[in-house]
Amino acid sequence: MNALLAAQWALVLGAVACLLPVANTVRALLGVASQAVAMVLVGFAVVPVLAGGPVLAGSLPWAHPVGTLSVRLDGLGAFFLAWSLPMTLLGSVYAAGYLRRHFDTPRHVGVHYALLNMTALSFVLIYSADHALVFLLGWEIAALAAWLLVIWDYSNQKVRFAGFNYLVSTHIGLIFLVAAFMILYTHSASWDLGSFGQWLRAHPGSERNLVFLLLLTSFALKSAFFPVHSWLPRAHAAAPAHVSALMSGVIHKAGLYALVRFVLLMGRPDEWMGWFLLGFGALSAVIGALYTVNQRDLKRLLGYSSTENVGIAAMGLGVGCLGLAWGNATLAALGFAGGLMHVLNHAFFKCQLFYAAGAVYQAAHGVDMERLGGLARLMPWTALGFLVGGVAISALPPFNGFASEFLVYSGLFTDQPVPVWAKVALAAAGAALAFVGALSALSITRAFGVVFLGSPRSPDAGQVHEVGWFMRLPLLLHGAGVLLLGVAPALGLVLVEPTVALALAGVPGATGQELAGLGATLGRIGAVSALLVGSVALVWWWRQAAGPVSQRHVTWGCGYTAPNARMQYTGSSFSWDFSQRFRSLMVLLNRQKAPDGYFPQDAYVVTDCVDAVERRLYNVIGHGDSSAKDVSRWLREDDPRIAFAAGLVALVAMAGLVVLAGGPLR
Repeated sequence: MNALLAAQWALVLGAVACLLPVANTVRALLGVASQAVAMVLVGFAVVPVLAGGPVLAGSLPWAHPVGTLSVRLDGLGAFFLAWSLPMTLLGSVYAAGYLRRHFDTPRHVGVHYALLNMTALSFVLIYSADHALVFLLGWEIAALAAWLLVIWDYSNQKVRFAGFNYLVSTHIGLIFLVAAFMILYTHSASWDLGSFGQWLRAHPGSERNLVFLLLLTSFALKSAFFPVHSWLPRAHAAAPAHVSALMSGVIHKAGLYALVRFVLLMGRPDEWMGWFLLGFGALSAVIGALYTVNQRDLKRLLGYSSTENVGIAAMGLGVGCLGLAWGNATLAALGFAGGLMHVLNHAFFKCQLFYAAGAVYQAAHGVDMERLGGLARLMPWTALGFLVGGVAISALPPFNGFASEFLVYSGLFTDQPVPVWAKVALAAAGAALAFVGALSALSITRAFGVVFLGSPRSPDAGQVHEVGWFMRLPLLLHGAGVLLLGVAPALGLVLVEPTVALALAGVPGATGQELAGLGATLGRIGAVSALLVGSVALVWWWRQAAGPVSQRHVTWGCGYTAPNARMQYTGSSFSWDFSQRFRSLMVLLNRQKAPDGYFPQDAYVVTDCVDAVERRLYNVIGHGDSSAKDVSRWLREDDPRIAFAAGLVALVAMAGLVVLAGGPLR
């Protein structure tokens, strides 16, 4: 526990050092160095816990009404800390290349690095907290730091609006979280999460159900589940690439951590909770995947895919909750292992994809797919990184996304003794997951083909060059992790094993052999993936050794003797047929100008897909404003009868609350 405390001091002092009046290069170096020190210190605490060692615990006396601040690091917190700080460090290294053009300007880059340090500090607080106020402190630090990181380019009005949207959404989630904590504190008379858990286990019923729904709403807002996801694509489109990567891959995984934490505190959740979580996750996965198919902004596409993938992880956790509710250890192990491994795998390939998108933005000065093309020849490392991440996010072997989704599929198409109707419902969820996988493959094929293949669609796209090593190194390291967890998925199981063991501790008849069976399954998947990687490497080596076997020539232009870059598929045309089949679920906007004259100069057709939830929300707000005006016109402010009636209604409502609260008056 001393190592965790030392890591927190290293991050705080590093953040202060980043604000010193020194050169921006020195500030960046201080930020990266302090994060590296904190990562090593956290590693000293995390590794023994993941290796089966004792849970770390500590306390700090504090004044009333806070009481003793307790800290506890078990397998779940250790799992999230094991990769959160290293990925934040890689994001800080990437920032050194992404923000390099600001190093020689008056812009204070040290503030940005100080915020990255505070983000890492929030992880240590959240994942080791056993006190509700410590948890809330870390939660709020993460929210405010992420908001300030998003609005780095604050002079842009769209960036400020995206940041405000995120800030409002995350604090609405905070309201739900505080409400749940207030209910739990009222009943347990303690701020300790362990005391919360004791009350939750001992009092199943309506109040526990209410707490679960409040917590789930808060965590859904944090992790951008549908339909409370609309802040995410805006924030990703506005933020620097490394901030988008850390938000999607690391920061908002805190919502999934908190969800698992409180499920474990409940002991044995109600069956409806598992079904609700499974259905909620499936809906998020399907809608998120649908919206990836029509995006023209590369970073918005990746933002919607985050909603898709947190939904997939929630489906796995929902299966795990059903296993706990039914007392089925095998099903619980499959669900929690699959869900948590997908959280880890998503962090790896999503950061990789955002780093590739950031490289494209730096080189081509934009991520509008309709203005890009042909970048694979000019940016081969970036193209390879995006391709590897794209195959992984599509859950195709030999990369890591396949292994975690395979475990989720195994839980959905279970052979365990469950009711027939439940098997049918689980199989329907499995069909939805298969549909999501097909959509993900479609959107990534579209994005890679339009951005990296073909010919440049604008002058900027034809003048790009590969980015520097500060940006390339994190991309390649994440790619190596994606490949390693694909050919050796048992490594991911080692990280989630302590958490799965915590979940199975309350299941009657659990022997621990369930994890051994999962390990054997993942071992076979790894062997097949390794064979596939070896075969591809062998074919590539043979192709290189054979030398050129054909001559290059222009693509046949359907009779046109001088085809141009616009005579190729765009992203909109690639997905047009599919979009028309699902136009009832997506809002497609067309802006066009018809050709005019014999030699038109500026004819165009622009297709964009906007968020239906956000659009509907703004419509409701607009109607609400007009409704309020109508009511104010109808009510006469100078009429004393109206004021008397309003006061009477308020008194009756307060009296009703007192009566419903029950208990003697004191």
